[in-house]
Amino acid sequence: MAIDYVLGVQCEAKQSLGVERLVTLHRTRIIARAALTHARAGGDQRPPEEIALTVATNMVSGAPAASTTIAGLQAQTAALDAFGNECRTCPAAPHGAEFGCHQRINYPITEDTEAWLMARLPKSLDSAAGALLVRGMQEFKWDGAPVAKLRARPGEFFESRVPYGVRWQLDGKPVEISSDQLLQMMFFVGHLAPTHCLMLALFVGAVSHDASFHDLKDPAGRARLMQDAGIERQADPAIEQVAAFLRAVLAAARLEVPLFIDG
Repeated sequence: MAIDYVLGVQCEAKQSLGVERLVTLHRTRIIARAALTHARAGGDQRPPEEIALTVATNMVSGAPAASTTIAGLQAQTAALDAFGNECRTCPAAPHGAEFGCHQRINYPITEDTEAWLMARLPKSLDSAAGALLVRGMQEFKWDGAPVAKLRARPGEFFESRVPYGVRWQLDGKPVEISSDQLLQMMFFVGHLAPTHCLMLALFVGAVSHDASFHDLKDPAGRARLMQDAGIERQADPAIEQVAAFLRAVLAAARLEVPLFIDG
């Protein structure tokens, strides 16, 4: 189980295959390559057509598992072969990776990942990031309910049974946000528009929390902010998957393209 996301930079592959089919095919290719690597690491030198495996296509919806071979999965992805070279110069593909516009975050999300993510929020609400975060929570009523529903299934989607939280003081009153709410903003509001991506990048400090409202509204100002924006690589592989997502959020804001989410 995983969250798939795709940067919406237009290319021949997306135009020909469509985003949904591109994700399905690339996801299948990832599974096939991982299965073959695992088999070889375990000393299995049989040809791919002799190595059987069972693929659970969608555990959330309850879709039945399918039995096939590694070669069968490889054959299903043949339609991708005509488009891989274009990825080498695509701004949506990190380091020119084949179909790098599509990446994944594996479930369950670890406790360390949630703690890292919440630690990136503004230290104070006396900033553009803090003010916009509070306004967004009030206007869009992000209550974290979709995430809480998944968290109620222990171990499947989240390592922690309870969300992490951050509390501030505003005009003498406490203001709180949980990781359920932040994750809802990221993964449970549908596809992310560039403006939403810019706000997320601001909330998590990819764009400076202290950015001015003027620069956020002004194209030249945003361009200056983007020059210094970024998310450092993380040594923990689970945290790095979410860090990579935040880089994609930043790229969507910079390129002014949507970020497609399939959780």
